[in-house]
Amino acid sequence: MARMEIMSGTERRRRWSDEAKLRILAEADQPGVRIGDVARRHDIYPSQIRLWRQSFSYFGQPAMFLPVEITEEASATQAPDKPSTPVVIEISLRNGRCLRVPADVELRMLGSFIACVEAA
Repeated sequence: MARMEIMSGTERRRRWSDEAKLRILAEADQPGVRIGDVARRHDIYPSQIRLWRQSFSYFGQPAMFLPVEITEEASATQAPDKPSTPVVIEISLRNGRCLRVPADVELRMLGSFIACVEAA
């Protein structure tokens, strides 16, 4: 008769420090490195790396200045009966893509948009 061992109790999650997470994310961000390979080396799932990327997304990075170009001068004397056109902001991303969003977009939603466009 085969022996069977039954383990009871709750499984415990591993706790990763922010430094360890950032070190793994930096390793996964190297050119030519596959997320799956990094995940196997650290005994985690690739989806965990993606979740950490989202949690440490762009708002945690230091602010930097980007070039701004004004393309059309707004006139202070618009006709009141003429409907105003919505204000659109054009953002040039690091990967060369361009994102156009309404000026009143929520910051949290804007962060998600930028992450999606840069990841694509």
